[in-house]
Order: sequence, then structure tokens, then C-alpha cells
Amino acid sequence: MATQNNNTQRMMDAFNRARSDIASLADWVECELDKQDGRAVTWASVGTLEHVRQQLIEALASFSGVEQSEIQRSLDELRR
Repeated sequence: MATQNNNTQRMMDAFNRARSDIASLADWVECELDKQDGRAVTWASVGTLEHVRQQLIEALASFSGVEQSEIQRSLDELRR
């Protein structure tokens, strides 16, 4: 039984660490977006942001179980 409790504790520690890291990464992304003031926009910077957006859509789809097309549709509706 001690092995099962130890395994459960290790699993919960890993879960909480990953959850906390995801929240920290989301905050970090927000800080980086705040730095993007639009004064020095190049097609390279547009491409970088579009690439990051696609990666975030893929991550959210994987995490939430929502199809990428549905996430994209929701983003499109938010921009209207």
C-alpha cells in the first residue's frame, strides 16, 4: 500500500508541477505580447506570431479535446 501512496503522491506532484508551469508559461507569453508594440513590424515578426498562434491552437486542441477548426472558428468570431 505504501508503494501505491508513493506513486499517487509522485503523480500528483508531477500534475501540479505541469499545471503550474503551464500557468507560468501563459503569463510569460502575455508579457512577450506586451512587448510587441507594432512599431518595428516586419513580415518575419508577423510570421513568428502566426507560428506561435498555430502552436497554441494545437496545444489547446490537444489539452481540451476541442477540434482545431472549432478553436479557429471561435477566434474568428472574437475578431468580428
